[in-house]
Amino acid sequence: MSDTRELDSLVEHRRVFTLNHCELNIFETYRQCSDVVLSYNGLVITSMLRGKKVMHVSQKPGFDFLPGETVILPEGISMKVDFPEADEKHPVQCATIALDWHVVTQMLDFLNERYPRKDEGGEWKLNFSQYHFYNNRELANVMNKLINISMEDDLAKDALADLTLKSLLIRVIQTQNMALIEDGLAMNNRFAAVVEYIRENLTAKISIEVLCQKACMSKSGFFRTFKEAFGLSPVEFIIRERIGLAKRLLANPTATVTEVCYQVGFNNLHYFSRLFKMLEGVTPTVYRQTVGA
Repeated sequence: MSDTRELDSLVEHRRVFTLNHCELNIFETYRQCSDVVLSYNGLVITSMLRGKKVMHVSQKPGFDFLPGETVILPEGISMKVDFPEADEKHPVQCATIALDWHVVTQMLDFLNERYPRKDEGGEWKLNFSQYHFYNNRELANVMNKLINISMEDDLAKDALADLTLKSLLIRVIQTQNMALIEDGLAMNNRFAAVVEYIRENLTAKISIEVLCQKACMSKSGFFRTFKEAFGLSPVEFIIRERIGLAKRLLANPTATVTEVCYQVGFNNLHYFSRLFKMLEGVTPTVYRQTVGA
């Protein structure tokens, strides 16, 4: 965080890192305020790093914007932002990537020409109806990589940034696809029946062969197309769904960690605890204590 004695503004103090095809902005706010208007040219991808904002986009109701979440906006859309909890001890910080729209179009055209999608979505494209979503580890990693590249003193950083921007667009699209499935907004997707079956059978052994039948695809085609669409393999998706169910069950103080492990379809407590910590950053026991607190 910045030293507040050196800031020219306590509201959305801005540090800018400019590259050939994008601009990284790190915004910091150290006092409560409301109706701060932000607008950009081109595509905006912004992720919260610390604190809380309340975002108002167009005439839609405001929503909380928290760490671990991303918002994307197309060109010409303004945001009004409230900072209900910001102060010098609890600052708000976010990272914003801004790209010219012609750069985005060129990159999507490149991906569609060189690496066309095999799933029924047909092409790599952004969905601006799904503009607010939770990060997954893959999206967070590529955002962090781009931030680090932007701050480097490296003669090759523009080339590195251009390659990473393509990865960022792919991860955003994959994360949007997953959010659509999770919100029940893509029930005509060929994987909707697969996801529904997985969620209905999390406590049982899930056969990949059955999932392939649900998708009407060969095993190799199913794995390739599923991962292309969502950025996760079917097995990784099942694990994340089981960990998500485990988090809900751990909120019940009468259920032991061992009981939760078996209830969500794992048969090895050590393996369950290791996966839980890998995805959530803490063990199931520590997570339960946090929820209880």
